[in-house]
Amino acid sequence: MQFNARDSEKSLTISLEPTVSADQDTSTAATDAVAGRSFVRRRRDRHGRGLRGSVLPESLPGARTRSEKFEDLVVDSVERLRGLWPDSLASVEYLIEEVPDQLEAIIASGAQAPLGKFNRAKAATGTSPAVPSSIAIYRHPVEVLCDNPGQIRELVHEVMVEQVAGLLNIDPDTVDPLFRKFRGH
Repeated sequence: MQFNARDSEKSLTISLEPTVSADQDTSTAATDAVAGRSFVRRRRDRHGRGLRGSVLPESLPGARTRSEKFEDLVVDSVERLRGLWPDSLASVEYLIEEVPDQLEAIIASGAQAPLGKFNRAKAATGTSPAVPSSIAIYRHPVEVLCDNPGQIRELVHEVMVEQVAGLLNIDPDTVDPLFRKFRGH
């Protein structure tokens, strides 16, 4: 499509078709015109200062996200429990989920949102494969109940101890002898 405007002194031509400059290869120009520019070429280059990077280097603690910090707390708790029960917890899978399934229905019924769940291992049948034991902890419900990071650490460990106790069918005080010993309330 072209538009031509003629004036007595100058003429103006506007074309919506891509043009190829002398220094640009025709194959890359056709590819860019059809597929658009790549993300790297489109990325913002503010005032010619180059591509923008992260605000904090990854080596600093502030660069870690809340979910990464939560994962660290779960790993610390699992390592402690695996040290106490190495044989029983050797084949257990640990999951971190954001929220439980059907959270809206649970809250609408007036019940408190669960903080974790466990599933026992299932043997393989003719149509389905074996499913190992698993423990899941829900990040958002745990974080909502806590006011500071120290409380999150304690609650994560409490939830993990309770889920392991349910999975092994034993008392939580037996799972971890220090369970709730240092809690302020």
